[in-house]
Amino acid sequence: MTLISKPNREADLFTSAFHYASIGMALVDLDGRIMVANPSAHAMLGYEDSELSGLTYGEITHPDDLEEDDRYVKQLLDGVIDTFQMQKRYITKSGGIATALLSVSMVYDEQDKPRHFISQMMDITEKTKAVSEVKQLTKRISTILESISDVFFSLDHQFRFIYTNTAAQQMFNRSEDELINQFIWDIFPWLTGTISYNEYKLALELHESRCYEQFIPKLNNWYEANVYPSDFGLSVHFRQITEKKRIADKLLESEKSFRLLAENSSDMISKHDHEGMFTYVSPACYSLLGYRDDELIGRSPFDFYHPDDIQRIKDHQELVFQQIGDYAITYRIKRKDGDYRWFETTTSIVFHEGSRLQTLVAVSRDITPRKEIELKLLEQYQLLHTLSHVDELTNIANRRSFDETWNNEWEEAQRHHMPITLMLGDIDNFKAYNDNFGHQKGDDCLRQIAAAMRSALKRPLDIVARYGGEEFGIILPQTSELRAATIAEALLEAIRKLGIPHAEASGCETVTISLGSATWNPDSSATQDELFTLADKALYQAKREGKDRYISK
Repeated sequence: MTLISKPNREADLFTSAFHYASIGMALVDLDGRIMVANPSAHAMLGYEDSELSGLTYGEITHPDDLEEDDRYVKQLLDGVIDTFQMQKRYITKSGGIATALLSVSMVYDEQDKPRHFISQMMDITEKTKAVSEVKQLTKRISTILESISDVFFSLDHQFRFIYTNTAAQQMFNRSEDELINQFIWDIFPWLTGTISYNEYKLALELHESRCYEQFIPKLNNWYEANVYPSDFGLSVHFRQITEKKRIADKLLESEKSFRLLAENSSDMISKHDHEGMFTYVSPACYSLLGYRDDELIGRSPFDFYHPDDIQRIKDHQELVFQQIGDYAITYRIKRKDGDYRWFETTTSIVFHEGSRLQTLVAVSRDITPRKEIELKLLEQYQLLHTLSHVDELTNIANRRSFDETWNNEWEEAQRHHMPITLMLGDIDNFKAYNDNFGHQKGDDCLRQIAAAMRSALKRPLDIVARYGGEEFGIILPQTSELRAATIAEALLEAIRKLGIPHAEASGCETVTISLGSATWNPDSSATQDELFTLADKALYQAKREGKDRYISK
């Protein structure tokens, strides 16, 4: 058994306590240089093991705290004090700030001479940060409460004032000193027995928030009060609502008048929220749609619209909510028995005075008989329009339709700076075909060629028209010269594939066509008439050069 002397045991105990201490510890020589620091000190300041050794305490002290630290150290060296404590900020290795509660004592040798300092550092960075944040938050809250125009005050459990903001002092016509620590019932005895008296007591007893409205005769105003219980007592928020009450009363009167009119009207009058849901429906809904009002309220009218009309109604609704005036729209709506009826509805937005709330008011009437007449007239008009714009023989566009389309597409091309190609076609040696086979066969030939050309044009915006006799006009919007050549080849090939036998006198085995075109580009100076002339010249060049071909100018 080995005996350990008492001094050695004490040294070992100190070394162990120093090394494993949860707080930072350091031995510092009389010149202020760190001799050794424990792991907790290194961790607090962000240094690796032994990196603190050799540094002076001044090198890791925040500049604003160094003077106070030096003053205490001098007093230790002069023997004025044996120990000191201070809250001190350290500069960490990364440049950050660590706050600690520093305790420094002098260690003496056997001759009672100063040997070195022992420093203990308790990290309070997070605590200091939390305290600072609380102070800042308290300051912000106080600033907000002082800046708002609403009344805010706090009462303790005995209903004594413990805080009042500026607005509260103005409403009470008393200074903060006149209110703090005073009982609210003593200062305002007339409040006893009022709704405020009862609500304050209930808030404390039930420990729940209370909200109420009260008219204060002395101030001739209505107020909305919110009372919030807490550990210290009550927080009370007062907001003047006199104007709001006036508007509400006015709105109530307006609502009564509205319902009197709505419930005696043969039109269906309805109200809708911003989502479009029914919030009110007049009794006429039963005679018009077969629904009671309670079957519609809370539902969306889109549940009843005809599917083909929904997008148009949505577009209409957007315009209404953008406040671009009153709008009328016609649409189909399903009755309770499943039949669709035509409705005409005029909608407008009603804004509630002093509020952002808005209501959509709709007045609807059944126009089914009128709409049926309109649809019949429209059908007749479309038939007449078709007859006047479609060639009776070939069932493609006629000369009139061609001229209108050519003018419109020319204007569009000019406006949007897009290319446009005009193509003219002519059946080769058609007179010989007619002379040989007769006009009835000639008409059949025209019909087949017209149908083939129409099928060869793949885009809806391209149009082929019978321009006159055996001549055809083809309008190709947004088409360059290169693309026009591809389309022309497709047209020529479509006619060849028909394989219509030609007259022997024509010198050709089958019926063919010749095509000529001209293209306008944004950098072109050609006029509309000039472009037509160019296309016509190109056609006749194709004829001269052997037919069954395409020439572009």
